[in-house]
Amino acid sequence: MSYQAMARRWRPRRFEDMVGQEHVAKTLRNSLVRGNLHHAFLFTGTRGVGKTTSARILARMLNCSEADAAKRPCGTCESCVEIEKGASMDVLEIDAASHTGVDDVRELREQLKYAAAHGRYRVVILDEVHMLSKAAFNALLKTLEEPPPHVVFILATTEVHKVPQTILSRVQRYDFRRLAPSQVRERLVHICKEDGIQAEPEALEILALRADGSMRDGLSLFDQVYAYAGSKVSADDVRRTLGVPDQASHLRLLEGLAAGEVSRAVGEIHRSLERGVDPVEYVRGFGEFLRDVLFCRLQDLPEGALSLMPERVEELKKATANLSEGDLLRWARMVADATQQMRDAHHPRLALEMAVARMACLDKVADLRRILSGQSLPPAAAQAAPSPVAAPAASSAPAASAAPPPASASPARAARGPNLQQAVDADPVLGRIVETFDATPTSE
Repeated sequence: MSYQAMARRWRPRRFEDMVGQEHVAKTLRNSLVRGNLHHAFLFTGTRGVGKTTSARILARMLNCSEADAAKRPCGTCESCVEIEKGASMDVLEIDAASHTGVDDVRELREQLKYAAAHGRYRVVILDEVHMLSKAAFNALLKTLEEPPPHVVFILATTEVHKVPQTILSRVQRYDFRRLAPSQVRERLVHICKEDGIQAEPEALEILALRADGSMRDGLSLFDQVYAYAGSKVSADDVRRTLGVPDQASHLRLLEGLAAGEVSRAVGEIHRSLERGVDPVEYVRGFGEFLRDVLFCRLQDLPEGALSLMPERVEELKKATANLSEGDLLRWARMVADATQQMRDAHHPRLALEMAVARMACLDKVADLRRILSGQSLPPAAAQAAPSPVAAPAASSAPAASAAPPPASASPARAARGPNLQQAVDADPVLGRIVETFDATPTSE
């Protein structure tokens, strides 16, 4: 096949092209320029953040024929070209998942006795090194601690906790960070510009969020959407291709929950699932949506905490201004519980619909401390409170407690504020609580 996947075609060739791993790139380049490069490295991090790519770049830098170390890799010399093609005799890239035994390590040790064929070093890249057996790790210890002067080891793993401490103590460890959605989005914008692809900002935002910190995942998803949509990519194309729920659907669901209308909320779930959205994916996206709604209200958030475009943040603020933080937090907790239940449920759709029905049936949150102190009610709580016409007879009848207290009684409590009286008139249970509170003697 002549077509090359975007994740391979846009693989960085130099450390300067790496995204989000500047701390690793700068440390390794400085070590090479100053001549104090270690003989063994461990690259760890989640999938698709550049571990194997960095290992190949470092191998090219070590064997590049360019005299100035700061300019390596040149990309044009024989060693650079061979390593780029995967045909270099001096770079051994081994999949440790399929070479797990002690015999594989013994064979590797025998190969490392010979000097490099073209470059300065023989570079051993052990990918997924945590898959080695205990005996294989033990067989590697001596060579890893004192390798021949022409050998450099680069170990890569996504599960560093499975690597023995005896190995960790013999290598320099570099932790690769998860990429922020903004970093993935900027890279996609650059690729679209270079390849002449017209993509809507919202489409790239969805892809960046779906990448979940992995550049490779982001490029693979973009490649899939590009195959479907061609050179003009819209947000709807991304949703159709990947089965991503529309955020407008999440907002309509939130409005249904806020209004306490079960049929409206469950109906929105039905329409989304009928369009082919996976129930687990829908509830996962709704949880992220609630997080965005909560975070967009906060001030002085750290950079990158809210991965939304500024105009999207303002839209969410206006659309959810009447919702209280207490209600949002309760719904978020119930969404988290529903997500966990749906993973093991035989009928995820039923679990999702029942969870949404429960959320819609909840009463709205009102801060009792604010009510008792006479402060104004939050908009959501004030709108949810029933009309005072529905007050129970006991609260409207003349009560004996209204008479002036005897002289020996404790000092009278402050008069009820208008908000408290409204809440007492609307809720008999709260009325009894407040009456008990009023009857409790106060201290001098």
